[in-house]
Amino acid sequence: MNYENVKSQLESLTADSGSRIELLSELSLIVNKSDPEWEGRDLVIRALDKLALFDEVEQSLLFSLVRAVGLFPYISKYLDEISYSDRLAVEMHRVEGVEKGLVFHRLQAHVFSLLMQGRNVVLSASTSVGKSLVIDAVLAQKNFRKVVVIVPTIALIDETRRRLTRRFRSHCNVITHQSQEAAPYVTNVYLLTQERVLQRDDLDDVDFVVVDEFYKLDLASDGHENGRAIDLSLAFHKLAKQRAQFYLLGPHIQNIQGLDAYEYNFIPSTFATVAVDVHYFNLPFNGSARKDKLLELCAQITSPTLIYCQSPASANRVAQFLIDEGKFALVEATAPIAQWISEHYHPLWNVAKAISMGIGIHHGGVPRALQQYFVKLFNEGVIRHIICTSTMIEGVNTSAESVIIYDRRVSNTPFDHFTFKNISGRAGRMNQYFIGKVYMLESPPEETDQTVEYPVGLQDENSPMGMLLKLEKEYLTDLSLQRVGGHFAPGLSQTTLVENRYIPIERQIEVAERILREHPRSLELLNWNGIPEPHQQEYLCQLVYDHLPHKLADYNIHSGSQLHWHINALRIGQKDFPHYLQQAINEDHQGRTPSEAIGQRLKLIRNIMCYKLPRDFMAISRIQEDIFGMAGLDHGDFALFAEQLENLFHEPLLTALDEYGIPIQISSKLKSAILPSESLNEMLGKVRMLAPHLASFGLEKFEQDITRWAIEDM
Repeated sequence: MNYENVKSQLESLTADSGSRIELLSELSLIVNKSDPEWEGRDLVIRALDKLALFDEVEQSLLFSLVRAVGLFPYISKYLDEISYSDRLAVEMHRVEGVEKGLVFHRLQAHVFSLLMQGRNVVLSASTSVGKSLVIDAVLAQKNFRKVVVIVPTIALIDETRRRLTRRFRSHCNVITHQSQEAAPYVTNVYLLTQERVLQRDDLDDVDFVVVDEFYKLDLASDGHENGRAIDLSLAFHKLAKQRAQFYLLGPHIQNIQGLDAYEYNFIPSTFATVAVDVHYFNLPFNGSARKDKLLELCAQITSPTLIYCQSPASANRVAQFLIDEGKFALVEATAPIAQWISEHYHPLWNVAKAISMGIGIHHGGVPRALQQYFVKLFNEGVIRHIICTSTMIEGVNTSAESVIIYDRRVSNTPFDHFTFKNISGRAGRMNQYFIGKVYMLESPPEETDQTVEYPVGLQDENSPMGMLLKLEKEYLTDLSLQRVGGHFAPGLSQTTLVENRYIPIERQIEVAERILREHPRSLELLNWNGIPEPHQQEYLCQLVYDHLPHKLADYNIHSGSQLHWHINALRIGQKDFPHYLQQAINEDHQGRTPSEAIGQRLKLIRNIMCYKLPRDFMAISRIQEDIFGMAGLDHGDFALFAEQLENLFHEPLLTALDEYGIPIQISSKLKSAILPSESLNEMLGKVRMLAPHLASFGLEKFEQDITRWAIEDM
């Protein structure tokens, strides 16, 4: 009997089936054959899904097969029922110092052993493998005093911080923000995005480095914008050049190139802890077939389900479709959060209506604290569906049994086999859902191998100049030295070019030439510190709009004056945010629904106002400082204004609480009790003290619930 035959028999197995010993014997032959190894392990997992149908003797045989394929966590709770040799194997894979009862599977134990030997490890394995448990086990040994964990998103910072705080509160100081500092006599864990790594100047004695989702080192992972890949490569270089031990982890990578300067063990593993069934429907992109199938699946599937969409706009359309046509009943437990969203954002934003019906929405336009809370409700079984984009697929752990892939794209670009596997890897969960189910509505991408290229170690004529200028000379190839040496930008210092590496040099030269051309008017309009006058702010916005790369037209912004208006509207509207969102509805002339207009404006806030625009303002600040400084003239400094915009004109410490799960609307109500504070750590301490007294600040029930949840893992 081959793999397919055994799989088919397991699928059809019932309590009335005949002898199961023969089936287990065939399964044993496939496990012992180990060619390919994944077949035996996959079938063992499928047999575990039917464990209750086997008698005591049959279960004993199955448990021995579980041991043979290395899935020790699956039998750890049956210690009284398994053989002595199986029990000994489980005990040898115990995880010490993390949580009681945790057991490594074979791959985790192997990686942990290598790391404890001081080896560098690059691990490629499926999402279900539990790569992060190895990190926690390493921290539990207390061998390292200074650890940096680099994650790609704020959502992953929050998830990882909660886990580490819960497990290691007594001996780990978890640092996520610039205002937080190392503590003596404990392990300091810097949990940061790549940008935050590059901003810190206290990482010169790091012992251990973890890079999660390491495939993002590759410039190709950023599409047409490789700024984040450059920053991740520079962040890894900054730490690895110190000879800090490293652990790179990610999914479905067959090869990595460019790490020749380091000794490391590369482990491309097919090990998995859940089986996955993929159902292909090959439906056309156009027409109603996908919507019809989505409705059918949502009616059939009763377990937790992720619905992947290519973009926030697509997620919005799918959400509205399910609200209108899905016949979802209202969920009593989510009524308070739905009401709160309606009051503090807008009653026509369909995120409120969706959550009232047990559907969470998770994409870049949804405030972080709400994203985190939706995942909590999903993992607790309060809601059964989350409509998501790549913001959730990239590392956020959920208890999803099923994944419906509604779109076969990321943004508007068809995704490849690697991304398909990454999305599919969200289906199933060890010891909860043995068999994950993936429903691919369109045709699948062609299967290909994935190679990650580390650009610092693979310099050529196409290497980004922004990266090369940041590297020390001893790490540049002869070709790169020649390129850097021949590089010239009139009037701009190398420091400016390095710090402005996100912006093409020719665009920076355009800005410099315009400042010179419009002098002395440009001096009057740029020579300010702190907060600009209206005409100065408008000139700055015009420089950004005219010269720096942006996609402002996607947000219905077609001039510097309009950009200037949005900044002022946000400054004025911080006390009446729903009014700012209502303006998006009133001023929409593109036939969008109210919810689409609101979603676009929230995306504008997240992507442009809180991220790209402050960075662009600082780029121009450096350029004008070079131009005027070289002429011996006074110059401006836009740092304070950029920081205010990044925080939407709220106190920076209050906006930091959003990453901890407390929305700004709630932290503002607590302001009198937690500010002033000298640092984020001091403020977090004050917030923790408020847990028994939240009602006295006028917080609604939902506000109290989400705040207490945030406090639990502070």
